[in-house]
Amino acid sequence: MLGPAIMARSLSVPSIPDKFGNIWQYHSQSDRHSKIACWAIMFDLLQHCPLLRSHIDSGKVGFGINHEMRDFQTNQKKNLDLVICTPRKDDPYPQSGEIREFRDFIGKLDLKLTDSEVAILDGLPRLPVVTVGGVNVALEAKAVMTAHIKALPRLHDELDSSHLKVHGHADSAIAAALVTVNIADTFVSTSMNKHKLSPSTVVVNDNDQPKAAIRTVAKIREIRRRTKANDQGFDALGIVVFDFKNDGSTCSLTVSPPAPSTGDIDHYSNMVDRISSLYASKFAAF
Repeated sequence: MLGPAIMARSLSVPSIPDKFGNIWQYHSQSDRHSKIACWAIMFDLLQHCPLLRSHIDSGKVGFGINHEMRDFQTNQKKNLDLVICTPRKDDPYPQSGEIREFRDFIGKLDLKLTDSEVAILDGLPRLPVVTVGGVNVALEAKAVMTAHIKALPRLHDELDSSHLKVHGHADSAIAAALVTVNIADTFVSTSMNKHKLSPSTVVVNDNDQPKAAIRTVAKIREIRRRTKANDQGFDALGIVVFDFKNDGSTCSLTVSPPAPSTGDIDHYSNMVDRISSLYASKFAAF
């Protein structure tokens, strides 16, 4: 699976300007990090799910971004980062927008792909942006970069809300989430640095590591998952651990504990494999 390496490589590059003239790798008020994660998942899904590629080739599905989903039972709404969906019949293709197909994200998000990854992408079907009709897969990405313990209640509530909205909208939809957990012992937070940065003015957060990351991963593993229709929970849930300081240095992937091992159900590759197998079984007759 190539997604985690693409995520780390892309997050390493400062790409988000603020009003003070700083350029950030990660900004808490930007959705770049979540879009990168969803792009990475889609990239791996396109390689590992033959049925999805077939549906794209035949024009049966496309994708939507920042899609608002409503729980049919409660009428509550939530925006999902990315959905794989059928085109709406009355207006299948949006006439405007910077993102018209999947590869347009490369420039928009300043994604950093290797030559071999570009070659793989060139061999995949062109995935278009469509006006969302029915949702087949809903992807959400969250990140815990600093102040981990303080963030846990909100993280848990937002993730729980996500799968409830997806399955409340359509029980047949596959609800998936990826959570990025930072294990760096220091982090330069945008909320603590609302000024023009210089070596003498940078405010650095200290994180109690690896304790904070261990507790965060444990809390994520309490999120409900489901194994059959009508249950509550995510159909697929993954965790990726990065060492990321947001100070201009390289973001690196961590594979040792508390990061999931290859045998864990929340390992990134197992999450992608589960989405792929569920798509193949749920939408075989689609």
